Amino acid sequence: MQALADLLKPGGKLVLSTLNRSPQAFVGAIVGAEYLLRLLPRGTHHYARFIRPSELAGMLRAAGLELVELAGLGYEPFTRRAWVSARVDVNYIALARKPE
Repeated sequence: MQALADLLKPGGKLVLSTLNRSPQAFVGAIVGAEYLLRLLPRGTHHYARFIRPSELAGMLRAAGLELVELAGLGYEPFTRRAWVSARVDVNYIALARKPE
């Protein structure tokens, strides 16, 4: 995270997306996407590497960045429809900013 923060100019923004380390993400991303629907190769996701929003916020703070906003990302694989939501229990996106 520090390497990314170092690349930002003061006031610069960083957008990250990741999976939450939650039971819902395990079921959706690993069991559902990899094993049941076979949308991704098995082993694509590693649950231990998923990051809780609170952990990401701590990483950002430690790198001198401010968390501006968190939003959930939803995806319906059968219709291939994606949307932004308030739920961050599976996929989420974060906007961070380097202070001026």
